[in-house]
Amino acid sequence: MVSSSTTISVSCAPKKSRSRTPQKKITVKVKTQQGGEEDVYKIGYGTHMSRLMEAYCNNRNLEEGTVRFIFGKKQLKPRSTPAQLRMEEGDVIDIVTDQDGA
Repeated sequence: MVSSSTTISVSCAPKKSRSRTPQKKITVKVKTQQGGEEDVYKIGYGTHMSRLMEAYCNNRNLEEGTVRFIFGKKQLKPRSTPAQLRMEEGDVIDIVTDQDGA
């Protein structure tokens, strides 16, 4: 089983705010259903999931349109955040790769 760890440190917060406390981050696992491979990502609680999706596809050399990210039996939307999804430390996001008929 192959496992890797990636930190996504991009925030959606305005950059001018100096007195802000650091953004809370959580660790989530991204697991393929076909092979059971697992990657670990650390993502800001207010960061859009599109950042995680892009990082996963780049790490695995996949085109973004060929992969679906599933959390809580629902497909993730790129503009959703871990806070909106009520994700907790160690939650698992399942990956479904769309297969071409060719």
